[in-house]
Amino acid sequence: MGVKLLLADPNSEWLKEAADFFSGLCYEVETCSNGKRSQLMLYNHKFFATILNLEIQDHPGIQVLKFIKANYPSMKIILIMSREETLKENGLDRALLAKQGIVDVFIMPYQLRELQQSLEGHQSFEEIISRSKTREGVSAEEEVDSSDDQFMKVKIAEFFSTKSVQFDVFIRLREGKYLKILHSGDTFSKERIDTYKNEKKVEYLYFKKEDRIRFVRLQNYISEKTAPNKAVAIETKVGLIKNLAEVYVEGIYTEGLKPVLIDQGKALCGNIYEVVHNNSDLFKLLRTYSEKNNSLYAHSYMVTLFSSMIIKQFVWESKIVNESVGMAALLHDIGRTVQPAELKEMSPNNMTKEQLEIYKKHPEEGVKILNGYPQIQEAVKQIILQHHERINGEGFPTGLRSHKILALAQIVGVADEFVQIMVDGALKAPEALKKMLADPTCTKRHSAIILENFLKVFIDPGKSNMNSLTSKGPTKQSA
Repeated sequence: MGVKLLLADPNSEWLKEAADFFSGLCYEVETCSNGKRSQLMLYNHKFFATILNLEIQDHPGIQVLKFIKANYPSMKIILIMSREETLKENGLDRALLAKQGIVDVFIMPYQLRELQQSLEGHQSFEEIISRSKTREGVSAEEEVDSSDDQFMKVKIAEFFSTKSVQFDVFIRLREGKYLKILHSGDTFSKERIDTYKNEKKVEYLYFKKEDRIRFVRLQNYISEKTAPNKAVAIETKVGLIKNLAEVYVEGIYTEGLKPVLIDQGKALCGNIYEVVHNNSDLFKLLRTYSEKNNSLYAHSYMVTLFSSMIIKQFVWESKIVNESVGMAALLHDIGRTVQPAELKEMSPNNMTKEQLEIYKKHPEEGVKILNGYPQIQEAVKQIILQHHERINGEGFPTGLRSHKILALAQIVGVADEFVQIMVDGALKAPEALKKMLADPTCTKRHSAIILENFLKVFIDPGKSNMNSLTSKGPTKQSA
């Protein structure tokens, strides 16, 4: 049986189009074009979610909304409307709606696919898979003409799927030309993927950007299953997380932050936590780890990974702490997305004085962006605001010193500076840390306790005296 969905909108043409779309996705759909009938439908049926146009009449949309919240508080509600002013006219704003548990708000123009993604964000991936249309075997390959900017890519060696393919999978033939090698709903063919990987030496697979959220959910689902599995190689787990994190951050930095992505970010941070905490051999991989990609996406992933590794060394760490730090690390450079394009991929070491002044505003600009999302915890925003502050007062944006800087912000700051050194110098991780620790101006900027714990990231936990080194949390110097 499908998930029951109510569509309430005064536009009959839109209702038919939306009903056909969601029915095709195996939802059980009911529609109504006025508020009075909407309330009657809600009274007589048990819906999982309602997509409600706030501009509906007889009864007004705001009355229907209040009826749902009073009688069915657990129901998922997505509000749609033709203009932003409708919220203000009804005494509402996005922050208030988020606090009241409204799933999402969409202002025209929007795509039905966006509504689908928002709905799916509140269903388990098992439920989504169970309702997906599937077919035995694989469809014939198909050449597709499409603009390159409609695609995202991941390394073919680090892509995993469930038995049923959840979205179309492509390889790139040349500019504007792609080959669809797996169709959504196909039975996943590892043999076909391996043929392109091993025989035709294809390095990347491509997916439509419109499938990004479903890709993120799939990879989070697979990561959750593989993270505690001792039979899966640590290289495979880290590669899977890396692919996932880079696609996730790229989506936020290029297409904007959405409520469903906030939830998936928390799941991603949870999976990073599980990989870090359930794999005692991770230190071996990090001893040889290197990265030459200086994109904001790769950088954000690496800062998240190494921040989690540092936090692991402290006895006061917890999964909740890791979730806050993980989200802050993934989003720590989001303020750079509103800065001039030429600065986005540029290392601060290569910037002019004028460019540096602009760059140094990105922590504050990042917080301004996130202030529009009540789902983002205040602790996350404070870590982002302070991740460039340094204990000797040389940091920015406000030149805080010592204990006035959050310990968790200091940890992200250490990881951030370390990753920049590693990438700029094309160094392996241990070499980058040695260079960092050999620079007295660098060590003066950071807490000695945090740097000491960073060293332990590369030490076999079975051979180090962890208790004597981690018996205390941050001192006043590092708090």
